[in-house]
Amino acid sequence: MKMDELQKAIEDITYENKKIPKTAFQVIRANREEAIPYLRRAVARARSEGDKLEEGYQLHFYAVYLLGELQDQESFPELIRLVSLPEETVEYLLGDCVTDGLADILYNTYNGDLELLKRSIEDKNIGEFVRSAMLLTMAQLYEDGRIAEQEWKDFLRKNVHTGDTYNNLYNELGLTICRCHFVEMLPDIRYMLDRGLMDEMYMGKYDSCVDAMFFYGDAEPFCRTPMDAIENLKHWSMFADGPEGGEDAADRLEASNQNGAGKKEAEDFFEMLRAAEREMNKPVSKKKIGRNDPCPCGSGKKYKFCCMNKQGEPIDLIESLPERQKWLRRYPYTGMERVAGRVYLEDYFDQESIEIDKILYLGLMHRPGFIWNRNRQAEEKRAREYLCLAYRRCAKKMEAEQICSLAEYDEKYSIHYRSGEWVNKLLSLLKANNDNRLYHEVQKWAQAGGLLEGDKKRKQEV
Repeated sequence: MKMDELQKAIEDITYENKKIPKTAFQVIRANREEAIPYLRRAVARARSEGDKLEEGYQLHFYAVYLLGELQDQESFPELIRLVSLPEETVEYLLGDCVTDGLADILYNTYNGDLELLKRSIEDKNIGEFVRSAMLLTMAQLYEDGRIAEQEWKDFLRKNVHTGDTYNNLYNELGLTICRCHFVEMLPDIRYMLDRGLMDEMYMGKYDSCVDAMFFYGDAEPFCRTPMDAIENLKHWSMFADGPEGGEDAADRLEASNQNGAGKKEAEDFFEMLRAAEREMNKPVSKKKIGRNDPCPCGSGKKYKFCCMNKQGEPIDLIESLPERQKWLRRYPYTGMERVAGRVYLEDYFDQESIEIDKILYLGLMHRPGFIWNRNRQAEEKRAREYLCLAYRRCAKKMEAEQICSLAEYDEKYSIHYRSGEWVNKLLSLLKANNDNRLYHEVQKWAQAGGLLEGDKKRKQEV
């Protein structure tokens, strides 16, 4: 009776099914040892027949998820062979599984063959999204302590420098480096961005990557374990009883539009946009700071011992302290409290260079907002004033430390931006504002620091 029940469960998932096969999955779970051979054979058949596999056959698709849930390590090599087929064939066999589950599946079936995983990631004949999923699997192994840190860094760096054209793998390499907080590999991220290997739409520009490097939040693990095949699949639109509604979704949408629901959805959408706009443009509340309150500058001292009696700084003429703090929320943490094992900007840069970088960040970092409400003139004025202030502080620091070139300054103190990026931006803003005196002053300083010529040479090299 038990085998008959299992046989029926296998039959129920052999071909396309418009409903999530929960009962079949439960039977397979309850009969793990007896079910696994069927699942392995389905994967082997799909790998052998490829895109010649009969249309509608679906057992191999469910099998890869179930083998992951059942953590069948013996299936790992066959799964690697399956997803190493030509990209179009893998798409035919597995569809969105590659980007929605494959990393978890490979991680939960991993059999300890690290060299197989490495070779597969480095194999340029394998699809880029498959290699990305494999990289996530390896990243989770590092997080588990199953790969030594130096070995992992060496592997990442090796793959960074083997590319010559855009590939999603490099997006995943950049994100993985940041999530592992390998600060010394920021030049490798810069290398990929400079050469167009990474898509700026994926993580943002280099300044956003720096923020990600020092960010510690409630990040999801690279891979989940244990995994639940039904949980992985229940949101897929292929199932009529899933949240997307399968083929019936379009019919329901058309019916809702005919009933006037579409108009209400549009109104709700625009109200959501208006609410988001109000939140972004919400004025910073000004509250009285008590003498014994912590100083809002973030020094950790009491207000009366810090900024209470200080005269206004030039930066306060650009934006108030609360307004600056609002736009520095994504900036890496620079407070007094520390958590063991985390990296901080102060571990790599002095306080003065961090303060200069914050000024640059306030002037250059993209501030979200709706295009129809943007005041370009005000934005350019704010950026120009911040960059002018950064120029003066940077020039003062270089003079005090006898730094002869901006390249040397960048090597020691560049955090979010290279000198070429912000100085050229400042020059363009000064020129647009017809500030000829300051334009020529900054231009002369930049030329003396070898910047303009060096920046041109760097662009040619890239």
